[in-house]
Amino acid sequence: MYQPERLKPMSPTYEIHVSIPVFFFTFLVSSVTGILFGLVPALQASRTDPRQGLHESGRAATGSTSMSRPRDALVVAEVGLASVLLVGAGLMFRSLLNLLHLDPGFQHQHVLTANLWLPSAAYRTMPERSRFYERLATELESIPGVSSAGLGSDLPWTGWDDNTSFSIEGRQPPPHQDFGARYHVATWDYFRALGIPLKRGRFFTREDNADRPKVIVINQALANLYWPKGDALGKRITFDDHPKDSDWLTIVGIVGDVKDKPESTNTHPAFWWSALQAPFSQMSVVVRANADSQALTQAVGEAVHRIDPSLAVAEVQWMGEVADATVATPRFAFVLVGIFAGLAILLAAIGTYGVIAYSVSRRTPEFGLRMALGAQRMDVLLLVLRQAAVLTLCGAVLGMAFALLVGRVLKSMIYEVNPSDPLIYSAAGVFVIAMALAACYLPARKATKTDPMIALRAE
Repeated sequence: MYQPERLKPMSPTYEIHVSIPVFFFTFLVSSVTGILFGLVPALQASRTDPRQGLHESGRAATGSTSMSRPRDALVVAEVGLASVLLVGAGLMFRSLLNLLHLDPGFQHQHVLTANLWLPSAAYRTMPERSRFYERLATELESIPGVSSAGLGSDLPWTGWDDNTSFSIEGRQPPPHQDFGARYHVATWDYFRALGIPLKRGRFFTREDNADRPKVIVINQALANLYWPKGDALGKRITFDDHPKDSDWLTIVGIVGDVKDKPESTNTHPAFWWSALQAPFSQMSVVVRANADSQALTQAVGEAVHRIDPSLAVAEVQWMGEVADATVATPRFAFVLVGIFAGLAILLAAIGTYGVIAYSVSRRTPEFGLRMALGAQRMDVLLLVLRQAAVLTLCGAVLGMAFALLVGRVLKSMIYEVNPSDPLIYSAAGVFVIAMALAACYLPARKATKTDPMIALRAE
């Protein structure tokens, strides 16, 4: 029994693998970075006056402003980087949601697709290819559970971008321009099988063959571009410079728009030839069934095999898989930026915690003295948190400013999202600040438990 070849839909994420050179480069950069950043505290420690360690009050001196600035700057940088990445993740997430909820212009549920190539040696002429496609469409429609079936030159969202110019009867193109559009080929039930709606006129029929007048179907974008008053039906175009009457193609139908890619800003003007009048050697099979079934995959291959045992179908996949593959790249980008944002937030929280915890340990005598002089625990708690708030707020402000610049770069990668969306920026800023302050709560609580007698003994 014939077994068709089944391939997974390809997407850029499938090509990702671990690279040994990249691994060693990352290891080298990480090692050098650790050494360089370790030199700063080492140099500071080497310049410390030994006499400061001989008396207890020197503990507070070690926490001088000049020595705390590098630590504070590091926290500000970490918070700023986390803010930038969090904003980027938010923009990617909104873009991905928009892509998943947009109206594609077709219905991909329960639609099986496959690719088919007719060898030029066996199918040299257009009539031979037309007869094959007519027979195959009929065979596909007879499969149990199939509601409609057709063939087309391509599938939606798979990157088809072939264009051609043409002439419109009775009209001249603008100076230095041509009338043009995407061109496709389809059989009579191709649009029904994909669920592309008919706006006006009719679809192709079995009678639109080589013996009948040439016809085309156009999309709404093409109709709006060249016939904005809605009078495209019945108009004629040609691809010949000196056409005879038989060279003109009549517009018989207008179908709904389907974008080349889901993230495309606009739908490109396009038209379809009847596959029985202009058959291509390579075509895509489209079969709409009542439900997804592996038996349908077998039945499609057998239908082709019954007409020509030497032929096979390839890239058999459900249209839902094709649609999912188109959003694989933005989905992967969101996951990647989200992971980096999460790690950056974690590092920012750890860095802020470390700086505040170190500051609390150096200022223990100060906190004890404050409490001995009447300060309340809440006063000490707010004092510590205020220090953390200043650092995180500075980092968040700088991060948001830089994110505005980065957002312009991401503009080409996001779909229907304002790169300066105030909601995303506000949410990112609040989240980063909240995470940093939460990380400082334990050191702040520790400061409130300082025994005032410690400060009195130290003094």
